[in-house]
Amino acid sequence: MMDFAKIVRDNIKGVQGYSCAREEFEGTGVMLLDANENPFESGYNRYPDPYQRELKEVIGRLKGVEVSRLVLGNGSDELIDMLIRTVCTPRQDNVIVFSPGYSMYEVSARVNDVEVRRLDLDEEFMPGWDALFDRVDQYTKMIFFCTPNNPVGNVIPLERIERVAARFDGVVVVDEAYIDFADMESAVKLQDAYRNVVVLQTLSKAWGLAGLRVGICVADPELVVYLNKVKPPYNIGILTQRKALEVLRDESSFRREVEMIKSERERVIGILRGLPWLEVVSDSEANFVLVCCECYLELYKYLIENRVVVRVRHIPPRLSCGLRITIGTREENNLLIRKLKEYRLQRVTSYRL
Repeated sequence: MMDFAKIVRDNIKGVQGYSCAREEFEGTGVMLLDANENPFESGYNRYPDPYQRELKEVIGRLKGVEVSRLVLGNGSDELIDMLIRTVCTPRQDNVIVFSPGYSMYEVSARVNDVEVRRLDLDEEFMPGWDALFDRVDQYTKMIFFCTPNNPVGNVIPLERIERVAARFDGVVVVDEAYIDFADMESAVKLQDAYRNVVVLQTLSKAWGLAGLRVGICVADPELVVYLNKVKPPYNIGILTQRKALEVLRDESSFRREVEMIKSERERVIGILRGLPWLEVVSDSEANFVLVCCECYLELYKYLIENRVVVRVRHIPPRLSCGLRITIGTREENNLLIRKLKEYRLQRVTSYRL
């Protein structure tokens, strides 16, 4: 049985989290003279709900989880930082990350002066299960899994994560930022049996709210108490909470857009695989596709010159010469494909000259 009192940093356990008088009050029709706000109504003159209770109720229903398991962050990046600051003691503890993967795990750990142990994914872009626990010691507090993987787009089998959670005494963080585009079960289903599993999701990707910055952490209620001690009191603003509620209540539009993106993803992958000079076009269960070719830098510069922005992903030794291409609208995807074909034609013509 996971004992969070043994995992959470001693100084965090002793912290008295920031509190405000309104945490003890629910309802309307009250005079608010507690927070030194401007009393003249503008729609924004009051501080937002520090615990985002209404937004959490909606998210909880959509995700099928209790509100007591939810912490919201200013994007998943803030949640990653909060987890590391809550659990990992600087200059003592370490975390394990996999490469290629989402770089903010390592960035947040290093900012917090926590050792990073980076393990390369295998040739199938899966964690090396046999080697994983060779790197774990008494100071390993956290293992990060990104599934679907960014930037590859593949999914880690849930049963493999379960085996790690059963064996590991620390926190297993499963980042599911792209789960809405994938045919996979969420690691949330593991949490009843494995209290050390923490799941990260977001409204930035499938829900189309990247500009609002709303990250979702689903964790054991005991760990949530500690995370709320670390969380800034008003980290999700009023406008963000209102707009997120509006969008979340239109689930039909969300489902329609996700299906359109998935359909475009398969169409784009099929067309890209017809371009023989692209040496790798990966399968993907996210809203992007990874392609690799020797001329990746030249191609990247060509696309930039033609006002098409993609992401270079050259992360040796497992990932070389890669470009990560987000699936856009049909019109954007058609333009991308046309530019790729024009690039190859231009390159072949220049060689002949």
